[in-house]
Amino acid sequence: MKDLEQFTVTSSHQVKSNDLILVLFGCGQALGYLLLLSLGNLSGAIAAAQAIFFLIFLLYVLSLHHSTSRAKEICEAGKDQRERKPFSSTRAGLAVIVIFALCFRMLLWLSPPTLSDDIYRYLWEGRLVSMGINPFEYAPDAPELEYLRDTEIFPGINHKNFITIYPPLNQFIFWASTEMHPTVTMMNLTFMIFDLLTMVVLMLTVQALRIDPGRIIIYAWNPLVIVEFAGSGHLDSAGIFFLMLSFYLFIKNRTFSAIFLLALSFLGKFLALIFLPFILKEKRITGTLLFAAVICGAYLPFSGAGEGLFQSLVIYSQEWVFNPSLFALLSWIVASPPAARWVSAALFMLSIGVLFIRYRKRARDEDKKLIYLTGFAALGSLFLLTPVLHPWYLCWIVPFLVIYPSRAWIFLSGSVFLSYWVLKDYVTSGVWEENNLIVTIEYLPFYALLLFDGIREFRKRS
Repeated sequence: MKDLEQFTVTSSHQVKSNDLILVLFGCGQALGYLLLLSLGNLSGAIAAAQAIFFLIFLLYVLSLHHSTSRAKEICEAGKDQRERKPFSSTRAGLAVIVIFALCFRMLLWLSPPTLSDDIYRYLWEGRLVSMGINPFEYAPDAPELEYLRDTEIFPGINHKNFITIYPPLNQFIFWASTEMHPTVTMMNLTFMIFDLLTMVVLMLTVQALRIDPGRIIIYAWNPLVIVEFAGSGHLDSAGIFFLMLSFYLFIKNRTFSAIFLLALSFLGKFLALIFLPFILKEKRITGTLLFAAVICGAYLPFSGAGEGLFQSLVIYSQEWVFNPSLFALLSWIVASPPAARWVSAALFMLSIGVLFIRYRKRARDEDKKLIYLTGFAALGSLFLLTPVLHPWYLCWIVPFLVIYPSRAWIFLSGSVFLSYWVLKDYVTSGVWEENNLIVTIEYLPFYALLLFDGIREFRKRS
């Protein structure tokens, strides 16, 4: 009896001690976000912003290491003591994670979105939709819209000569946010709410998969996610939310609901299409028809634009290049950017084909986590081969790291912030030119870590 009482006291002391350490890490990161907030215009002080960001990211990695190592230590020490739980699974530990996640986001929500000006286009297009004007018909600098140009929103819009590239779901969200309050703060809050909803879905997912709920910290405290969604208000948070909710309903055997939500994710960001073959299962025909019907229904109000519906998307897919990794290597090998795009697309389709074959062979194993592993691999292939990888694109893969943690991809979610170095010269001279040394520093450790962990995993299985 005394041994049991001593164990209970020791266990309680360990939990409180670990909670305190995590609180200290959280306070350190909150201080870092306050420092970012104090900089004001981050693009004008990009060197300082990156230094602070990487300090926050270091504390984030230490938080992950602390949670993981303590969870393993307590589990291994208490194999014969069922009362012992991993630290990160305690209510107090989860409360610390959630409270600080909210705190970090609220701090950056107060800052102006200076790393990206996309949000100004969101506001512009939301205003157009509210006035009954089709954003797929007119670019912001079109003479027909001259009477709408103001001094607050219009000057901040990028690529004013391009009509919108954003699918219909985003247009409806822009409109709804603008109707509530046509300000940057409100639009930013709208997409931050989708980010928070993703956290809720991930909590439900780890519970369904019987994974340590403390792993939610991988997404909840990720500095890239916080900066891009709470700070810059990128629309990707909506597409990610619908994707993760689609996957959750899929593992709950609600296939049609999963397909419907996957279509909504596609209407937020086209990349969600790559998951359709894996979600369909045996409902291939009816599922495909449902997916197509949702998309057609969403595009119907904008159909008057004709070719304008995908005009900017075609230009984007044919011409834009930013922060590539394997695509840059392919361009150097074939010495032709257009040819490199075709080779890159072919390699990506090949990887999807291989993943689909493997998925079909293993789908009968009733492993619910398999869809997440397949989705993780599909997204990873896309991001390694794409000609364009803006930092916020990588936020799509962070929720998958909660299910399948990867040191290499966690590292890349931090190092990708180096790509913002391009703003240093762009702000002062208007020249948008990447630094090869910066790109090398960003990707080389990632590939080294990916290779190292891959070899280690292969040896372990052998």
